[in-house]
Amino acid sequence: MKSYVRSTYAYTKLRKNLGRQPLFQDVPAHLIDSINPNIEEQKQYVLRNPVHREIQATMPQSQHEANTKQLVMHEQGINHTEGGWPRDVHLYNEDHLARHRRRVQHEDGYVRAILSLQPQLEHCIDQNNAIDMYQTYFATMNLQAPVEKYNVQIANVFTDPYQRPVSCIVWTDENTPKLVTSYSYQDYSKDMMLPTTCYVWDINKQTTPLYEFFPETTCWRLVCSPDQPDILITGLLNGTVNIFDSRSSQEAVSKSSVYNSHRGPITGLLYTHSRTNTEFFSGSPDGQCLWWDRRYLSKPIDQLFMSIRQGPNVEPSYSNTEGVSSLEFDRGFPTKFLTGTESGLVINANRMGRSHSEILTSYWNAHEGAVRAVHRSPCTLRMFITCGDWNVRIWSEEVRTAPIIVTRPYRYQVTDVAWAPLRYSSYMAICEGGVFHYWDLLRKYHAPVATLHVSKHGLTRVTPHPSGESIAVGDKQGSIYILHLSENMILPNSQDKQLVHQIYDRETRREHILGNRVKEIRLKHKIDDATHMDIEDDDDDDLKSTEEDYFKMVNEELNSIDELLSTSKIF
Repeated sequence: MKSYVRSTYAYTKLRKNLGRQPLFQDVPAHLIDSINPNIEEQKQYVLRNPVHREIQATMPQSQHEANTKQLVMHEQGINHTEGGWPRDVHLYNEDHLARHRRRVQHEDGYVRAILSLQPQLEHCIDQNNAIDMYQTYFATMNLQAPVEKYNVQIANVFTDPYQRPVSCIVWTDENTPKLVTSYSYQDYSKDMMLPTTCYVWDINKQTTPLYEFFPETTCWRLVCSPDQPDILITGLLNGTVNIFDSRSSQEAVSKSSVYNSHRGPITGLLYTHSRTNTEFFSGSPDGQCLWWDRRYLSKPIDQLFMSIRQGPNVEPSYSNTEGVSSLEFDRGFPTKFLTGTESGLVINANRMGRSHSEILTSYWNAHEGAVRAVHRSPCTLRMFITCGDWNVRIWSEEVRTAPIIVTRPYRYQVTDVAWAPLRYSSYMAICEGGVFHYWDLLRKYHAPVATLHVSKHGLTRVTPHPSGESIAVGDKQGSIYILHLSENMILPNSQDKQLVHQIYDRETRREHILGNRVKEIRLKHKIDDATHMDIEDDDDDDLKSTEEDYFKMVNEELNSIDELLSTSKIF
């Protein structure tokens, strides 16, 4: 067996080739080199006085070092469970828990423990009582400027050559949306003399419309098909329905008969939920809602009278109906819809009801006058908003007595209102003063966060695009304004929906409490009135009996006097 031999290799080099050995030592400062100035270049130098700029050959630098203590962080969770109960006590049995509490509360140790905690509890109570909970602190501080900037600006304007008031605005459901507009005074005497032309506008081209169509009479309401944007349905002054197809001609491709339509102008027109997306319904001041299928317009497929306040044995008819001024339908409730009336009511209807009273389930006294608009909230379908007279009000289906949120009265009458499509806490309103108001319930509760004077004429319609970025507003002179909103007015925050639900629950609970309190006060007044009536009846009986006794005594005295006089004559 061979032994292991380690292989080595040595490198050799002469000492003189290693260079000079460094010898480090402290030496005084000495001049290594000196560069004399150039006289020719020195003559070109010009003295500047004063000097308004600093010149430095090198950038200023600074260095700082500090050793800090290391901060160690770690996450830890806590599982909160109810414990401390004996084994013979079942945690989810209320009877066992109640018996155990009563047994413990009678023990001497429990009493001593409560007495020992008394000083600490009194100290905490005294601290709380030392602070005035209802005092307004920091009231004199200056208001800080808001962090969020709300901006509303006019991007484009579309004008009508006939200067007719805008009666309806609809966005088409396309990748490149278009505006479909109709014009009407919504007055019988004026509308009969107006041209009936309606337009389809490209939002990027304001000179001429893309398409014109001509209904039989002036158009009060219109709607686009959700699956075919080229099909347009119009509700006219004479109560009929016309269907247009922008791919074929400018005339109506289908019409309803005057004898099977409304008896007044159509004030509400919306698509309903169906498998074919061909069914829609309409409302009119004649007091009825009609359901249609656009494929068969010879007669409506269903009819409903808006009779909500007729007698118990009275059949619904034209004589006891409420005129329809606005309609609302949401696909979240396929069989339910809301109806605003000319008498200020908002009627909640359910088509699945068997009888007329089950269909018209409830109603709210919303406004003093016609309800101009009614819309369900995109956050929770139980909450809806209405506008009419000089107010905007937010309602809950769980509260029938009063609205849960009421804004301050406007200076001019409110003509239309709409929820923001994506921002759950916001809505927009317009008025006859020509001002656009944008509200956000989470930012400001009693005032709008942004306002814009859009037109010097009264505004009639506001319709936001489903994406929320663009808002279409029409006025009484036929001008349609496209408004653009800032980003913080379009997109919601992550907690907005939860916070709006909290506002809804809080205000609904408050109205329930106030309603119960009002019922208690009314019941107390009834009891007091009944007691007062009983007391008055008792007083009347006592007075009558006293009067009878008095006259009886008087008659007896008179009889006795007569007897005395008669005996005196005899003697």
